[in-house]
Formats: sequence, C-alpha cells, structure tokens
Amino acid sequence: MVGVLGTLRLVINSLTQPFLGQLVDRIRQPLLVVLGPILTVCAMSFIGKVASLGQLVGILIIAGLGTALFHPTAASLVPASGERKRSLIMAFFSSGGTIGAALAPLVIVAYVGAFGMPRSPWLIVPAFATLFWIAATVMRDSTTYGMKKEDHGVSVDRVLPPMLVLLWFIIFLRSLTAVAFLNFLAILITQRGASVFLGGAGISAFLLTGALGGFLAGSLAGRIGSKWIIFSGVTLAAPLLMLFLYTPTPLSLVFLAAAGLTLFSSVPVGVVAAQELLPGRTGLVSGLVMGLAWGIGGLALTPIGSLADRFGLVPVMTGVALLPLIAGVLALFYREERVQYDTND
Repeated sequence: MVGVLGTLRLVINSLTQPFLGQLVDRIRQPLLVVLGPILTVCAMSFIGKVASLGQLVGILIIAGLGTALFHPTAASLVPASGERKRSLIMAFFSSGGTIGAALAPLVIVAYVGAFGMPRSPWLIVPAFATLFWIAATVMRDSTTYGMKKEDHGVSVDRVLPPMLVLLWFIIFLRSLTAVAFLNFLAILITQRGASVFLGGAGISAFLLTGALGGFLAGSLAGRIGSKWIIFSGVTLAAPLLMLFLYTPTPLSLVFLAAAGLTLFSSVPVGVVAAQELLPGRTGLVSGLVMGLAWGIGGLALTPIGSLADRFGLVPVMTGVALLPLIAGVLALFYREERVQYDTND
C-alpha cells in the first residue's frame, strides 16, 4: 500500500508537469508561483488528520498537483535573471529542493515526536508566512520576474528541436539513476550490517552533496559550457556509484557523497540548456525535463525492485549505475544551440 501511494504521488507530481507548464506559458502570471505551494502545504499539513485511505489518496493528489504546478512556474521566472546568471539562479532553485528533501525527514520526525501527528495542521503557519513574503516580492517586482509578453506568441504546436529530445534522454537516464539509488540506498547500506540511522544519513549525504554539485555546476556553466558540465557530471557519477556498491562501509559513504556531487550537478544546467533550445516555452520545457523525466524514471522502480528480488539488489543496481555512461555518450552528440522563433507572427 505504501508503494502504491508513493507511486501515485510521483505520477501526479511529475507526469502532469508538462501539461501544467504549457498552461503556465499561456497564462503568463508570475503569482502562480505561490498557488502550487499553497495547494501542497494545505494538503500535506492535514495528513495527520486523515481517517481513511480515500482521504489520504485525495491529499496526495492535491499535494502532487501543487508541486507539479510550482516547478514549471518557478523555472519560468529564471530567464529574467539575465543571460549569464541563468544556470546559477537555476542552481539555487534546484538545490533548494534537494536540500529540503534532505532535511525534511529530520524536521518532520522531530515535529511529530514533539507534538504528535494530530497537530500537523499547525505546519501551515510558518509555510503561509513564507508564501506571503514570496507573493509580496513577486508582486513588487513583477516586471523583473519575467514571463515577458513577447514570448506569448510562440505557438504551442511547434515540433521539439532534435537537440532538446537528445537532452531529454540524457536527463531521463540521469534521473532514473538518481531516483533508483535514492529509493534503495537505505537497503543497500543496512544490508552490510550498518544501522538504520546510517542508512538515512547516506540518503542525506547523497542529496546534500548533490545540492552542492548544482551550485558548483551553475557557477561554472558560463565558462565551461553546458555540454561539458553535463558530460563530466554523468560520466564521473558511474564509477563513483560502482565504488559505493563494492567498497565496505564507511568508505563507501565517501564515494556515495562524491557520486551525489557529480550526478546532481547537471540538473540546473540541463534545465537552462533546455529552456534556451525552445525560447518562450519555459513552462513546457521545464515540465518536460524536470517533471516528466523524473516521473518516468520513477516508474522504473517497480521493475527494478522485481529484478532485485530475483537476482539480488547489488547486481541490479550495478546495471543502474552504468546508465550515466550511456548518458555521457549521448552528451557527446549534444550541441549547444538555440532555436530562434519569430514571436511577432
């Protein structure tokens, strides 16, 4: 049941992002950036009050839609930051989510331990205070935060550029690897005799170094170029993940942290590169590379788990660890180019 619920939220959160991103491109309203978090906060804050499975499913659907709306909307604001700062600003955005995912279990477990699940609705208070500040900032600087009118004329019917399709497959392979290791890390670590706490610490280390990798890549993208940032990130991740799988604890955790640094480094750079390939469609493009790629990668968890039951988790995850090498080969064929559209037609 837990697996089904987790898959449900992943599907709603990720696979609906391209469609909501297209809606964002049409509406062009920066304040949508707070609507998604409002839905997610309201739904998840009441998770301690649910009395049935049906209510829990409803909460997860609403929360997933809120997250799905937020990602393409927020990513659509990045182009307003300027040509040279896009990758760095996107690194702040993606790293914020990565750090939040790493810290959230610790924060929520501590809160529930202190106050109990029935008091989960009180989590709305700090969340709404933050969202009010964000909304006020967006309203004050609405002209700065983009979604420019000149982009509005771009047709939704244009065929995706071949380089964008290639980039999507690179990001998909990276996402599949990341989501698979995130979901099986605790088992991989505890199977070696380590404590459950160390298994959780491994997940946090993987994500926190991933956030650092995003910052580093975002700051270097302007000098090195998106292609080589993406290529080096996915290519280096494969041997580091292999070393994690086949070295004893605690040395393996060092390789795991290094793998997170490299594997997640291409996230912000990849999103910005995709946006530049399809100008004026930042919502749709962000939904494709941030949501759809991650979501389809997540759907592979069930067959990966089934294969692991049959052949063993380490051998199966060895195959998963090699996927970034395929992404690296594809990255060699990627060309940094922009598709220019006449937005006056």
